[in-house]
Amino acid sequence: MKTPLRIRCRRLFWTPVRVEANLHVLSWMWAVKRSTQVQARLLERLLAGAAETAFGRRYGLAGARTVEDLRRALPIAGYEQAQPYIERVMGGETEALFPRGTRLHMFAMTSGTTGTPKHVPVTDATLKSYREGWHVWGSHALDDHMDAFGAKILQIVSPMDERLTPSGIPAGAMSGFTVAAQRGLVRRAYVMPPEAAYAGDTATKYYLACRLGLMNRRVMPITANPSTLLGLAKAMDRRKEELLKDLTDGTLSPDLALDAGPRRRIAERLRPMPERARELEAAVRVSGRLYPKDAWQLPLIGTWKGGTLSLYLREMPVYWGDAPVRDIGLIASEGRFSIPLQTHGSAGALEVTGTFYEFVPEEEIRSTQPTALLAHEVDVGRRYFLILTTPGGLFRYDIGDLVQVVGRLGQAPVIEFLNKGQHIANLTGEKLTEFQVVTAVNACVTRLGLEVRNYCLAPTWEAVPYYSLLVEEDEAPAARGGEFASAVDLALRELNMEYQAKRRSERLRGVRVKTVPAGTWQAFDQREIAARSGRVEQYKHKFLVNEVDFERRFTVLATYAPPEQGV
Repeated sequence: MKTPLRIRCRRLFWTPVRVEANLHVLSWMWAVKRSTQVQARLLERLLAGAAETAFGRRYGLAGARTVEDLRRALPIAGYEQAQPYIERVMGGETEALFPRGTRLHMFAMTSGTTGTPKHVPVTDATLKSYREGWHVWGSHALDDHMDAFGAKILQIVSPMDERLTPSGIPAGAMSGFTVAAQRGLVRRAYVMPPEAAYAGDTATKYYLACRLGLMNRRVMPITANPSTLLGLAKAMDRRKEELLKDLTDGTLSPDLALDAGPRRRIAERLRPMPERARELEAAVRVSGRLYPKDAWQLPLIGTWKGGTLSLYLREMPVYWGDAPVRDIGLIASEGRFSIPLQTHGSAGALEVTGTFYEFVPEEEIRSTQPTALLAHEVDVGRRYFLILTTPGGLFRYDIGDLVQVVGRLGQAPVIEFLNKGQHIANLTGEKLTEFQVVTAVNACVTRLGLEVRNYCLAPTWEAVPYYSLLVEEDEAPAARGGEFASAVDLALRELNMEYQAKRRSERLRGVRVKTVPAGTWQAFDQREIAARSGRVEQYKHKFLVNEVDFERRFTVLATYAPPEQGV
């Protein structure tokens, strides 16, 4: 089929960026096909760089060049292994963790397992890896969805400088840094200017995204978390009158948590657009609403699709229509670990050029001496925890990500994210995972024809303990509560053999559905986001917690047990 003229023109305009991206793609594909030697050379460079650092001297990395050397020197560990040296770097002692001359751009802050934020150093090598990974992702995505050329990219980010370290280096969101580091031509492709990162709360971020986005007819949203897309869509409809007035007048609502400097610079981008506003008002008159699918042409959406986040994808068509959704890959503050090369599914090829990987089989992660495999040694169909050695100063770092190997590309595995390791509940040895919970509940909701969106499964301790499924009252009809509880319990038994064994031995009772007031999960999520400095793009709703009697935080209105149990 002949490519339309409008798309050919857009592709021509973006030729410089496309040429650079295509060069990265060719280089990356070469590396993937030879990932065994690429990984070995990468590790050798990282070890050589660490040799004369305080960290390297402490662990005897001088002369270390191979993975065998690395394994003899260092155990697999979490953030705590690098933390003392990172704190010294934050104080200005760069050579505690990095070779002389290393430039530090910032520290990416991310949630820690103890509640204290982790600070992940971002170096030139880190930034290079991020950029090249996005080039590869974008090049493949646009080749598959040519109509996305010229669409404005809509992305919500947080500031890179939420605080300063003792040495004056900023610490904050990696997303804010990547936006701030964009070159001029690339920045023109984005809806949101860097100043929008300084919105003071989630409501303001959503409003700015809608206000600036509505100036365009063609938009391509890219965000890590699909819940962000749902929140934005609901905010657009809720504040549609205010948005359309601002669009008509070229103004910016005074009711925003935004300091004067960023507000002024954002306002400079605005202009009256009465014709665009009338076009949207006509859509509102027809449907009575203003959702993204009513406001924009959406050639492509990029977001996470794997693990527990698949729950949100069921709601996406309501607000975003039938736009294709492509997984953006396994990305964290520590780096990018996979690049999906197709729109279907959530799996991606291992990103082998920026991070050195080891894989620990799922069943061995708590072993004192777990087996650690290299990328070319893993088996398709098996599940592994990722162990990382990165240019950001993390060596044999257990990030807690459980992945499944679903195929191969060249010598590199193709992986699919399942869940975080800490998203596990274990009352009596059943080791329920969040992935299993979401899979079970989603299947039951679909089969029973229910409209359950957000929920949380939590352990409840009694003489015989059990799990409580907390659901908002308007989504769990009283007449179906017991049936729902029974269905979820059975689904978990089918998914988890240990859960099945504990149920058979009566060490666990069956799941009980407990209703909480409507709006409970929105309020809970907002509190959790606020506790994380309002960084909505990093927050993930908890579908499973391992906190016993978590339900006591809420008002339980009714309890429904499987019919054979009674209450």
